This record gives sequence, structure tokens and C-alpha cells, in this order.
Amino acid sequence: MKQQKPSPDSPVQRRPVALLWYLLLAGLSFLLVSSQLDCAEDLSFTGPGPGMTVDEPFNVGQGVFLVRAIRVYGLGIIDPQSLREIFEHPNYLPDHPPLGRFLIGLAHESVAGLAGEDSRPFVVTYGRYGSAACFACLVFVVGWFTFKRSGHQGALIAAGSLLALPRLFGHAHLAVLEMPTALFYVMAVLAVVQWWDTDLAPTNKRACLTGIVLGLALLTKIQAVLIPIPVIVWAVWKWRQRALLPLICWGGVGVLVFFVGWPWLWFDPAGHLSEYLGRTTGRAALYVEYFGTKYADRDLPWHYAWVMLLTTVPVGLLICSGFGVTKLWRDFKTDQQKRPSGELLLFLSMLWPLILFTLPGITVYDGVRLFLMVFPLLAILIGLGAKTVISWLTWRFSQRIAITAVTLLLLSQFTGSILYAPCWLSYYSLLTGGLSGADQLGMEATYWGDSLTADLLGEVVQEVPDNSIVQIAPILHPAWLQMLQETPEIKRKGIQLIPFESERPVSPYVLYFQRNPYLPELLQPQSSDRWTVVKEVTRQQVALGRLITLKASR
Repeated sequence: MKQQKPSPDSPVQRRPVALLWYLLLAGLSFLLVSSQLDCAEDLSFTGPGPGMTVDEPFNVGQGVFLVRAIRVYGLGIIDPQSLREIFEHPNYLPDHPPLGRFLIGLAHESVAGLAGEDSRPFVVTYGRYGSAACFACLVFVVGWFTFKRSGHQGALIAAGSLLALPRLFGHAHLAVLEMPTALFYVMAVLAVVQWWDTDLAPTNKRACLTGIVLGLALLTKIQAVLIPIPVIVWAVWKWRQRALLPLICWGGVGVLVFFVGWPWLWFDPAGHLSEYLGRTTGRAALYVEYFGTKYADRDLPWHYAWVMLLTTVPVGLLICSGFGVTKLWRDFKTDQQKRPSGELLLFLSMLWPLILFTLPGITVYDGVRLFLMVFPLLAILIGLGAKTVISWLTWRFSQRIAITAVTLLLLSQFTGSILYAPCWLSYYSLLTGGLSGADQLGMEATYWGDSLTADLLGEVVQEVPDNSIVQIAPILHPAWLQMLQETPEIKRKGIQLIPFESERPVSPYVLYFQRNPYLPELLQPQSSDRWTVVKEVTRQQVALGRLITLKASR
């Protein structure tokens, strides 16, 4: 009997076309991000972006160190002695696994080849292309996964909503580990959802293959250790004791990839692993402003992570995600066998980090940064919920009305990503009345230095006389100030940047960003009669970064 060809509307026929759609969307995402990456007039082919954040000098510097070391050693890199020289070099900083920083360094060296010579050892703007590429990959992974699970409508909405989540979109513009971590964390979760969601427990081979992705996630940042708990709960719930061997294979391969991929561990496995884990728990406390109160990171109220998530997702997208969760619950209730679906694992993987940061004594700070990997998983639920709304509106009215209404709703959710640029990390939703309402409630308006934008630095160069001193606050790490000092225009004008001394200011010029727990009293809003604003970066009438001149004391 002659086999019939699949119809043009069948999933088999639609897949190549859909693949092209998500590749194009990923490419568009990369172009949108890379159009606003410059932190200090470093490149002519990208526009002004967020200011340099505190962590970026470490990530770019370490990434460039790794890439250049590999280039120097060539094939000799496989020699254990060569690896020892690299990973025990005084310039190597083993505070995080190497994969995320390696990708940032790879991007830096690729862009440096196009940009030409630069006297600085590395340029933060170049490394930001690594995060831009990871974000584009994330858009593709979320879109393609959602398409395979629930179809084209939900997939386009899920992938597109990543661009409408300002906090996630903002991190895509920074040379930080959060974007590589989010990418591989989500890939590790979705690999299990896609390839383990079967009636029978996965084969050992399939478990090992998905374990490779787990290992890559572990090589980005410590947050990846959160992945196994919901997977273990879900798998044992689904298959009971038959889940044990696949879980052992999955976890074992993940740990093996982590160990093989980080040669620093090889030379003292127990000592170095203990040092790595101890560094994440034994550091100094960071301070956070939350509802007008200054808290140490270990003492924040249990609801901090939940409030930050709910108030930094646009309200329309939050409602769509609620419909997505409702659909998951209804599907589970109507399932006669009550077997957990793959989408339920996705939901548990999104829920678990939030639950962890609810526990007493667990450190959490910097807004949503530590659980940023939750947002792409939420985007899949947004797509699922939006598809449910379209189905309901189609049944109630018509398909044209349904698609038009949902499209207009989703387009309205992009206002945050547009209006807050390039200060996306300051975004709050309508639940707080936007940034203005959040500021009145005593929430942090900014925390990481990104509001000292490239445009503001350009205005500093124009306003401050040559060879002047400009005081900077707050200084969260001296390496950040050192990299600001290396800004070409700052150096050309002979401007000297020094830490702000509130007791005896040595210059009338002060440049600061509004991280209240670390600002001296003189720079707090209640002391505004003691200085004059020269230039400032504001969103919704809230000051995020300022150049001021101090008034002479009477």
C-alpha cells in the first residue's frame, strides 16, 4: 500500500517553517539587544546602553583570561601541567565555574577583532555580546520547545514575551553570568520535560544525554544545583522506584561533566569544591532596601522573592501566566491516572527557587537577579495561558477577534521594555504604580550601577572641566571604579575618579547611583538642599543616577 504524504497543515510539514520562524525571532532578539550595548562610547556599531555594572569587570576579565590562555597554549591545553598553570594562576578567580565567563570572553575576543586595537586589557562592552547571544538562544529554545508541546500560537507568544520582561531583557545587555545561567538552567529543565515525559521511565542512554545538559548548567553558576530537586520529586512521583536508575545516570553524568569541565577542581577536588561552596555562603552581607527598611540579605522577610517576581512582570503577562497555571491544574484534575505531566515539572522547576528563597536565613538580594532563570519558565506558562484565552475568545466570539484582542494585549506589555531603556533593571509593574509607586513604597529603584549610563558619562565629560576630580558613590568594589577610570573620554580629559568622602569632600563634583542602603547621608534625598543637580537619569520622575555639585558649606 502506497504511503500517503503528510498534508501541508500536519505537524511534520509545519516544523521546518516553524523552525525558521523561531530562528528569525532569535536573530531579531539579538539585533534588538546588540543595538544598545555600549557602556562608555566603546563601539561605533552599537548604541548607548546601560552603565557598567559592578560584576562586569570580573566576568569580562576572567573570560578574556581563559580565552587568551587557550589561544596561547593551543592543543597543548590538554596537558595537565598547562591546565594547572592556567587554573592556578594568580589572575584566575575561581568564585564561579568557567562556562559563563568563557562565553563572555569568547564574545569579547570576537568583537575585539572587529573593533580594532584598544589600549585597555579588556572592554566591558565587547563582552556584553555574549549575553546578547545567550538571550537570542533562550528565545529560540523557549519558542521551539513551546511549539513542540502546544503549537505555534502559544510558542510565538512565549518567545515574544521574553522581550517584554524588562528585568530579563535588561540582563541580556550586561556581561554577567545571569544570562548564560538562565539559558543552560532552562535547557536542562526543558530537556527532561521533553525527553522524559513518557509512560515508561527513560532509558539510561536518554537519561545520560539529558545529564550532559545538566552538567553544562552546573558549569555556569551555583543556582544550577536547584535543578535536581523538582526533577527527583517529579520522576519518583511518576515512576516510583523505576525512576531511581535514570536519576542516578542523569545526576552522575551531570556531576561528571561539571568536574571534567572545570579543571580547577582536578588539582584538589575536596578542598576546591569545599572552597567553592563555602565562598557562596561565607561572604559578607549585602544590604537591601525593602518597603523603606534596610535589611541584610539574610534577614529579608520571607515574601521578598515573591513580591519582586510579581511586581516586575507586566500585569497582562502575569494574568496570562495565571491562566496557564489554571490550565495545568485542570489537566491534572481530569487525568484519571493522576500522573504528573512534563508541564507540571516545568511549573515545579519555576516554583522551587522561589520556595527556597522564602526559607529563613537564605540570602537573596539585587531584585530578581538570583532567580532570573524563573522568568523564561514563566514565559512558557504565559504562552500556554494566552493560547487558552485565544481558544476561549474564539469559542465566545470568533478567531479573528480572539487573535486581535490577545495581540493588542501583548503589544501593550512591551511598554516597559521601551520606556525604561536602558535602565530595565529599575522596572516595576502597575501593581506598584510603576517605578514611581515602588519608590514611594520604599523599594530599590536601582542597585548595580547600570543607571550611570553611557549617555550620562558623556554628559559628565561635557560638564566637568579638564583635569578635574569627580567623586563616585557608592563604591561596591574598587575594580568597578578602576574600569570607570579607564573610560577613553574620561582619560582623554584627565578626569580623576575617586571614592566619595562625605566627611571631607575633595571636589564639588559627585557622580552617584541611587542605591540608598550604601549612600552616605549627604547624598540622600533629604539632603538635597546641600547640592545642585547638574545632570541626571530619571524614569517616571525617579532619579536613578546623578551628577551633582556640592554647595559650599556655610
